[in-house]
Amino acid sequence: MPLFLSLAIIAFAAGFHLLWAVGGRLGYAVSLPQRADGTPVLAHRLAWWRPAAGGVALCLALLAALLLVQAGRLRLPLPADLVRALLVGAGTAFVARAILPNRYVGFFKRLKGTRWARYDSRLYSPLFLALGLLILWQARG
Repeated sequence: MPLFLSLAIIAFAAGFHLLWAVGGRLGYAVSLPQRADGTPVLAHRLAWWRPAAGGVALCLALLAALLLVQAGRLRLPLPADLVRALLVGAGTAFVARAILPNRYVGFFKRLKGTRWARYDSRLYSPLFLALGLLILWQARG
């Protein structure tokens, strides 16, 4: 069950990132953290937004592969300790993103009034936390 839930969350997130990478607009307005005035925090880097979304989709696909390797459902020429370490690192990063205090992201963000912040509180941060905990659970072996 943890593997299925992890892969479902990853597929959901990777699908959106891939859509954005190829020019899709669904969810675009709430895809980046926003300042109080609604402008994206990384407005000066928007030219990189689509390639970055593609990179995130690729990283999520690699994460799914690592989870499948850990579960014994996929064979790759990687040492088990490396797979476990990568999963612990990814799981820890996802949990940290959800719970560590930050200005724009996570459950304890300081800026809470933007459209992005509402999506982050209701959707993104819960998914980050759930995925991180599921990954850490699976990394245990």
